[in-house]
Amino acid sequence: MAENEQSHGGLRTPGGSDDVIALRTGELDSREGRAEWVSTIGHLYGQMDVTWENPGERYDAEWGGRAFGRLHVSTIRSDEQTVVRSPAMIREGDGDGYLLLLVTEGGVEITQRERRATLGRGAFAMVNLNDPFVFHSPVPFNQVAVRIPSDVMESRLPRRIAGEAIGRTYEPAGSPAILGRLLADLATTDDSVSPSVRASFASATVEMLAAALAEQIPEHGPDTQRAHDLARINRTIAEHLHDPDLSLSDVAGAAGMSLRNMQKLVSTTGTTPGGLLHRARIDRAKMLLTTTESSVAEVATGVGYLDVSHFSRTFRRLTGESPGRFRAGASDGG
Repeated sequence: MAENEQSHGGLRTPGGSDDVIALRTGELDSREGRAEWVSTIGHLYGQMDVTWENPGERYDAEWGGRAFGRLHVSTIRSDEQTVVRSPAMIREGDGDGYLLLLVTEGGVEITQRERRATLGRGAFAMVNLNDPFVFHSPVPFNQVAVRIPSDVMESRLPRRIAGEAIGRTYEPAGSPAILGRLLADLATTDDSVSPSVRASFASATVEMLAAALAEQIPEHGPDTQRAHDLARINRTIAEHLHDPDLSLSDVAGAAGMSLRNMQKLVSTTGTTPGGLLHRARIDRAKMLLTTTESSVAEVATGVGYLDVSHFSRTFRRLTGESPGRFRAGASDGG
């Protein structure tokens, strides 16, 4: 469907960097509304089977969402339904990543890997779109849904640790409560926030999510300890990345491990400690470029680069464009 094309009471604009989704089934008849709903789920998350207890009745639901960098954040209001992603659907290869589901009204049940998450208001769960699962809501519900690509999630939490995080209930207390409030705010962010700023928010959100999950995962030996260690490395980098004299040995020492052990741990995420440090610095720089009037040289210094040329080369290598062009694109809404 072409961008900004109105159809059947829903505005769907898949594709492109902003990937806006809007759908209102209340303006459609029962068959059309349900078909549009299933189509939207398939477009965002991959093939799934959706059933309703009373399929002949008019279906009242609403969906709105947009891209935040490489994440996609949606607000969903729906009547009761059951959603199933089966092994056969996964073999079709049309869905990948993780899905965070935060309930804001009503209640849902999610079953994956023989675990059952029962979610009330403020609670959330994670599912892996590459594993079969069942989503069931016995009552009408509102939720925030965040799709996270596998490589984005697993660069913060190794795959085995992320596997321990899925299918569990995260109640609205402590760090999950803080994260839940942030996700609810992200989902209602309007067009006044530029795409580049939304991307920076998304990166910070995934860091917070990884830290919260690592804290909440039940103790299961060395894998859980590795998750905590990785979160500690990321926190150390975030707190000290402005220091141009920060060395990898400093990061390892502050995180309570040897440099060799840190290198081995970070390698499980597909990168290196140096790569983590440069990525964190450039992510912070993107935020400063889009939210302040600081010069490129001032931004470079603020994220730990004394040589602005080195900063610009690193920025271009990781983003595909210069700091100046990135700022100009953000101010134009591109």
